[in-house]
Amino acid sequence: VDLNKQSILLPGPERIRASPLSEDPNIVIETIPGSPEIKTVYDVLGHGLKVSNDGPCIGRKPPGAQKYQWQSYSEFIERTQNVGSGFIQLGLKPENDTFIGIFAANQEESLLSVYACAGYSMVLVPFYMNLGLTTIAYIINHAKLSAVISTNSTNTDMILNNSKSLPTVKTLITCETPTEDQRKVAEAAGINMLLFSEVEEMGKSNRKELVMPNPDDKFAILFTSGTTGIPKGAVMIHKNFITMVASVVYSYGEVGTFGGCIMSYLPPAHAYELCNWVGSMYFARGIAFYGGVIQNLMEDVREVQPTVLPLVPRIMSKIYSEAWKKIKESKTKSALLRLALRQKEKLLKRGKITNDSIWDKFILKEFQALMGGNLHAIPLTSAPVPQDVMRFFSVASGAYVMESYGSTEIMATVLKLPRDLTRGYIGCPMVCNHVKLVDVPEMGYYSKDDTGEICVKGPNVFEGYLDNPEATKEALKDGWFHTGDVGQWLPNGALKIIDRKKHLFKLSQGEYIAPEKIENVYIYCNLVLQILIDGIPEKDYAIALVLPEPTAFKKWLASKGYTKIENMAEVLSSKEIRKDFLLELHHYGNEKHLNSLEQARNIAFLSEPLTIENDLLTPTFKIKRNIARKRFEQIYHRLYEEGPLIASLKS
Repeated sequence: VDLNKQSILLPGPERIRASPLSEDPNIVIETIPGSPEIKTVYDVLGHGLKVSNDGPCIGRKPPGAQKYQWQSYSEFIERTQNVGSGFIQLGLKPENDTFIGIFAANQEESLLSVYACAGYSMVLVPFYMNLGLTTIAYIINHAKLSAVISTNSTNTDMILNNSKSLPTVKTLITCETPTEDQRKVAEAAGINMLLFSEVEEMGKSNRKELVMPNPDDKFAILFTSGTTGIPKGAVMIHKNFITMVASVVYSYGEVGTFGGCIMSYLPPAHAYELCNWVGSMYFARGIAFYGGVIQNLMEDVREVQPTVLPLVPRIMSKIYSEAWKKIKESKTKSALLRLALRQKEKLLKRGKITNDSIWDKFILKEFQALMGGNLHAIPLTSAPVPQDVMRFFSVASGAYVMESYGSTEIMATVLKLPRDLTRGYIGCPMVCNHVKLVDVPEMGYYSKDDTGEICVKGPNVFEGYLDNPEATKEALKDGWFHTGDVGQWLPNGALKIIDRKKHLFKLSQGEYIAPEKIENVYIYCNLVLQILIDGIPEKDYAIALVLPEPTAFKKWLASKGYTKIENMAEVLSSKEIRKDFLLELHHYGNEKHLNSLEQARNIAFLSEPLTIENDLLTPTFKIKRNIARKRFEQIYHRLYEEGPLIASLKS
């Protein structure tokens, strides 16, 4: 592909763009080239079995074990059928309106449940583990779940202790052995509780024939995390995921090498991880589950030595900072590394991606060993990556760094081509969809100027939100999904994100945060007169700018021992005071069930109010967020340089 022609402009007034990789840009791709028989998620298992010659499929390190233990493709396939048959033994019908919920921990029971449901036309509804009772209860009741799989004792207690508010739940499948007290509570609540292993054994002794779904049947309901308000359940069909595999095959060519293994550690409630699982089965890879402690992830990586390591910005940034911290201890090492990076970058610009150059062998091998020493590809998505971090990984890893843009509703839709090292834009459309920009006149963006809201249409686009026609109508218009992101087509045909249509910001975890929601909670605190919540995509927490209510604030300060204040500016900048104030806000956040990512973790006090006169409020008294962000840019940087005042997200 010519990197100066990264999209094809189709005829017509809508100015629709297509992938330059398409054989016919007017047609989007739905099937995997060379594998038209693969139509559903379950079909990829048979392909993996055949291509791998029944090789390693899933690996885990059991408690107390010294090494990873692997199961073959045939063993895994047999277990998925046992689990699916076990679901049927419990009275769950092998039909496409049978929904099964699961607290989606990254472990083999989750993967078994994915394929057990897929093989028997059932639909999995995964939850993020840290959503909290209010959101979990909403999801269970909204999806009318009669069966829920709990992957730890804490979540088992959540279901049992709140069974009266979860009237649809009749079956609770636990991955950890329940206590006697839990069994008593379940019995009193009329909930049938049994171990996951018991369900698998039930199915093994009474195996049922597969009930295969159609490509347009539902595969999973992926609920948003709730950070943008009430969670919405995106209805994903089998075709959505097969289309994604097809796009990878078209887009990455030799990069999509068959075999090897992938390190799995992200929550499978995330569309990104589900795509990784489905794609890995097609490419006949083994899936190695991490040990469950994210701080020990790189130890697992070094043991497994994966060929594919999906990364998210916050983990990349941590690896990057730790690597440079070690290197900076030696001026000689630092100078040599900078030289090696410059020389390797020259190779990459000539299209040569390698881990076998002289620079790799003598200087970069230590970093590559940290990454397992066997990497072929690093897929990444979910949020923007700082450019210095991106450059470092692209050059130093010796692997293909594959960056994509998307969301739950469309998964991946735009990608950076493997050999495109230019930063600052998200890339070209994928072959499975078309992309267009639509006018956002209130923000001054017009498609005629190649700017506007990014909209996507193709077989990767979700079906709509579960039982939420209003939200579906707002998001899907004539088959086009409106992302809420504002983009710009660059002269080389690549797409760049330049703004956000709604007042949301994205943290480095990939989660969108709705600032108004948090502000409307914290404003209940009598110490707050005005408040602004914000954050930047390269950081993993939100910050708060607060104008205190003078009378209440003085009383509060007096309670802290500040009775005679001679220098208010000094008091307002006090780290101790700011931390205590932040804890007051967290109290209200906890009462209103804000999740851990929504709670601000650093704070600054404003000395002047936000007003219409200083151009920080609209005539309807709404915050002008873009102007405020620019006005307070130095404060933002100072707060992030200082780091979180409250280190624990559970504060």
